[in-house]
Amino acid sequence: MKKTVQLNKSNQTDNKKNKAVHFSSFWSLPSYLIFAFAFILYANSLFNQYTLDDRLMITDNKFTKKGLDGVWDILTTDSFVGFFGVQKNLVAGGRYRPLSHITFALEYEIMGLNPLVGHLINILMYAFACVLVYKILCMLFKQEKHKFYFSLAFMATLFFTAHPLHTEVVANVKGRDDIMSLLANFGALYFMLKYVENSKIKNIIIACAIFFFGLLSKENAISFVLVIPLTIYFFKQASIKKTAIIGFSLFIVSVFFMIIRTMVLGDFMSSSPDYELLNNPFIEANTIQKYATIFYTWGKYLLLILFPHPLTHDYYPKQIPLMEIMDLRVLISMLIYIALITISIILFRKKNIISYSIIFFGLTFSIASNLIFPIGTFMNERFVFIPILGFCIVLAFLMTTYLPKWVNQRTIFIITGIILLGYSIKTIARNPAWHDDYTLFTTDVKISKNSAKCNVSAGGQTLERAEKETDTLKKQKMIQDAISYLNKGIQIHPKYVAGWLLLGKAMIDIEDYKTARLYYENALKLSPGHKEALNNWLYCAQVSNKNKDYTEALESYKKLIIYQPTNNDLYVGLAAVYENRMQLDSVIYIMNLLLEKNPKYAPAYSKIGEVYGKYYNNLNKSIEFMMKAYAISPNDASLLENLGVAYGLKKDFLKSIEFFKKSIEIKPENPQTYLNLAGSYQNIGDKEKANQCYQKALQLQKK
Repeated sequence: MKKTVQLNKSNQTDNKKNKAVHFSSFWSLPSYLIFAFAFILYANSLFNQYTLDDRLMITDNKFTKKGLDGVWDILTTDSFVGFFGVQKNLVAGGRYRPLSHITFALEYEIMGLNPLVGHLINILMYAFACVLVYKILCMLFKQEKHKFYFSLAFMATLFFTAHPLHTEVVANVKGRDDIMSLLANFGALYFMLKYVENSKIKNIIIACAIFFFGLLSKENAISFVLVIPLTIYFFKQASIKKTAIIGFSLFIVSVFFMIIRTMVLGDFMSSSPDYELLNNPFIEANTIQKYATIFYTWGKYLLLILFPHPLTHDYYPKQIPLMEIMDLRVLISMLIYIALITISIILFRKKNIISYSIIFFGLTFSIASNLIFPIGTFMNERFVFIPILGFCIVLAFLMTTYLPKWVNQRTIFIITGIILLGYSIKTIARNPAWHDDYTLFTTDVKISKNSAKCNVSAGGQTLERAEKETDTLKKQKMIQDAISYLNKGIQIHPKYVAGWLLLGKAMIDIEDYKTARLYYENALKLSPGHKEALNNWLYCAQVSNKNKDYTEALESYKKLIIYQPTNNDLYVGLAAVYENRMQLDSVIYIMNLLLEKNPKYAPAYSKIGEVYGKYYNNLNKSIEFMMKAYAISPNDASLLENLGVAYGLKKDFLKSIEFFKKSIEIKPENPQTYLNLAGSYQNIGDKEKANQCYQKALQLQKK
């Protein structure tokens, strides 16, 4: 007990000394400098548009666009339901991150779709988060006697603030979930540290509430159930009882969150695996290849943390290749992590900062590491948003503790300046890549050359941009570029449905309808019943018929009927092609097939009647079949007009007038019907009415 009291007294003395230091208050000079530094780094992202996953969470999310009315839907569904309309298990366990999603809904309620506001909020949140990180580090590390800008806390925070890997989080509005998670996690740590200092229960309550908000922002926050007690163990002389209370309270909050999450999404462990390569990148790997590839990505993370160049948002298959366990890159990565684990264990009992930083990195990285459960991709730069702090602490520790043994402060200042300058230039230069989808995809495809997703995305955006281009030569060049990207994407991943769809669209743009048909057929083989493929293929069939390419039109309609055997419109379209080729027996045969399936299908009777009258000049047969259609569908304006024409040709002008009038009642804006009606009136000698109909037809034609 005596020792405990002495330690408490010592801590109280240290706390008083720390409070006396001029930069220890929350908004001190270092805080303002860090805040301003963070804002300046990302100021050039303010005028970026929405991009990448912003479509999923903001621009095309129906819950977001409900504003406040969408909050309950956001709280009670998977994060992607507002975009897809239904629950889709695209990633293992689903995604439940309602808090950041709610902020998007609030933004929409107040400002509508305004990317400037979204980016501004992200930057301000990030700047404040960096200040909070600094204040936490000040609470953990002893304040040195020299100036604040040579302190471990300040240096580590500057390195963290400037690190270019953060651009994916800050410059992308959807990345707010990571920023809010960081704010909440460190907010919870802040109040738990306050509890250690003053034993006030209210601090635990506040910490738990904030931690719960962190979990609602992003599930990765659950790692702080261990990080916070670990931090207290390393840097505070807390009793076992206090540490246990802290750990247990965070654990209870986590359990409460997991219960809510399970109620909303179901048991994430029981979700069925996704068989699409882009959602399950290890689907083609055996167990050894899977873990070899995971170890390889861990090494790549370290390399990017040490030297953040080049950067890309896309590490989808097959930008990261499946690795073998004996690959030298895998072995080196494994040896590095074994060394780091060994160092952390050796230095653990000494409560060494390096040991803490390694464990901090490991714990905060674990959820996104692919080791615990699959995350739907090989890796992403945003996955080390918080873990990077571990590296920054080690770097600052070496700069402030070991480097002074060999060099003076001026040299340390220069080295620090060079690192920060390099980070800052890279960050500021990277932000414009996130301006919009076209810029992001066409920039990153130069890095992610082997990513099917990035190539197809670049192709899709280039195609979309080409459609708006007015310069013919530029438009053709852009379409060809798009086709090159798309072909590369399909070559990498032949089962990529979106790639085949976009290639089909590109072929439509260059009016190569035969090739478009082949691409849409490939898409349908992979995804039978795909609406976009069927609709676009139908368009190709219709245009081929219009362009008198009847062979291609017939091929399209026949194959479309195989995919949609119950779609009567396709049979009608096929009959229209045969009609244009004057294969009239085939037209009648197809219509009879439709009548066998459905004896009350009026368009079939109508078409047979039209063929008999128009081509065989058999008006009696024509009227017989059209009257059968009329008995089933008496409000078909086109059918009524055809009946009027048929009766007119039979010289039965009174009947002709009757049907023309009925057609006009249903479709009064058709000038041709008025002209036909005028002819019938003329034939019965009613010139006045004939002239009225002619005048009406002229009026409609002028419109």
